[in-house]
Amino acid sequence: MLLSALAVIVVLSPIVIIHEFGHFLACRLTGIRVNEFSFGFGKILWHKKKGDTDYQIRAIPFGGFVEPAGQMFHPKDATEPPKPYEFAAKKWYAKFFMVVNGALFNYVLAAIIFSGLIYVQGMPETDVSKLPAQVGALSENYPAAKAGLQAGDVILTVDGKTISSWQDLTPAVEARQKDLLLTVKRGEETLQVTLKDQDFLADKPYIIGIMVAPVMKPVGFFKSIGLGIYQCWYWTKFSLVSLWESLTHKKAPELAGPIGIVNIIHKTAHGELSNFIFLIGMLSLAVGMFNLFPIPILDGGYALVFLLEGLTGKLPSERVVNAAMNCGFYALILLVLYASYSDVKRIFLAPKAPAAEASAQAGAPAATADEESHSATTAKDAAPQEAN
Repeated sequence: MLLSALAVIVVLSPIVIIHEFGHFLACRLTGIRVNEFSFGFGKILWHKKKGDTDYQIRAIPFGGFVEPAGQMFHPKDATEPPKPYEFAAKKWYAKFFMVVNGALFNYVLAAIIFSGLIYVQGMPETDVSKLPAQVGALSENYPAAKAGLQAGDVILTVDGKTISSWQDLTPAVEARQKDLLLTVKRGEETLQVTLKDQDFLADKPYIIGIMVAPVMKPVGFFKSIGLGIYQCWYWTKFSLVSLWESLTHKKAPELAGPIGIVNIIHKTAHGELSNFIFLIGMLSLAVGMFNLFPIPILDGGYALVFLLEGLTGKLPSERVVNAAMNCGFYALILLVLYASYSDVKRIFLAPKAPAAEASAQAGAPAATADEESHSATTAKDAAPQEAN
């Protein structure tokens, strides 16, 4: 429990800090005075005044804020204009930059994390002709597992046909008539393994139930940066397309609320470090993307207002802004409630799939040699490939 609680803080802290730092930096660059720069909410635990800004750490470490000088929308009936250093005194593009820069910095953090993981771990080889026919994992209740194949086994021959790569394995399996005789290398031993005809599933007669062991290839520094940026684009596009398809097909979108996010962090905290770091990148990207949605009360909603100011030369009335903010607030509450309901339903109420069935579904079709189309996959996300 303590590990999970610490993991939540470790995951969310850099995401919050980098987001608020993006707003803070934009204020500095555009001449907007910052009154407070706070990490967390609630009681102030530590603070230091430097220049015009009071830097704070507060008791609840799940959020933060930057408070620019002045009001966001200067009252039209005010007797005095906003001071030059106040937010409302700035041009529309300066205000637009300030409100979107937090989300942009979330994307920067995600790109740095993705690039770092790719540079350190490499990228999974997607050319099946270069992948050795080594077993990475097995699906239960399939011929390979029943015959005694093990993870790490290297398949040398299938019915006497030499197997030099994963590419050779699929046609060799599909050419079977009855039993399959495999020669495999296990450590220093060479073994004969027979896959019985009766163990093959009737609806999947050429699936033996093995997944390829991923092979990582090194990636240069500058290429890893490009691939890290591409991952940001890939996951943003994937998320938006999935959301659009859910809406257009009148399906409830799959959303993770606070409960779901904590559950994901809890599970990841007990796994590999690279998965934990990758999760920080994914959540940072999600926070950035969500904040850019043109929903009033979110950064994207304010950005839309200032963009309209740039196009029309005037801001909407205070009444319109307040009504929009109220609508956005209630919409956000409803969204959190729906996501939390989905979390409870998915985590606590969903029936557990049989282990064998879940394992059998773990396989994916063999990857193509098109490296670019797969460059959004990091080391731990290498798609398992099943012989079929």
